[in-house]
Amino acid sequence: MTEQREYPSLPEQGRNLASFAFEIVKKALQGEALTVSAEVKQQRMEICKQCDRYDPEQLRCKECGCLLEYKTDFALDSCPLGKWSESKDDWVNGKFDKLLEGIDKT
Repeated sequence: MTEQREYPSLPEQGRNLASFAFEIVKKALQGEALTVSAEVKQQRMEICKQCDRYDPEQLRCKECGCLLEYKTDFALDSCPLGKWSESKDDWVNGKFDKLLEGIDKT
């Protein structure tokens, strides 16, 4: 039986973070929303809490090493185990911006 590491190595976590940061900048420059609704974030967290790779003491994923409070909030992020994916719902793709436009006109 192979022993599973507690978290990815620090260099792996650094590469994950650098790659994610690049994707955030790219999406922001394209004018895309970066976060999901509170409902989607809560659904993602519930999925994470049921996973055997969830660390309830640190609120981290043992698979990727991410802090789940933040990871679950970003629209373009996904679970490394495929349990939840990048959000492409209407809320993320402009619905919020359209609501704000309506408010600005009043």
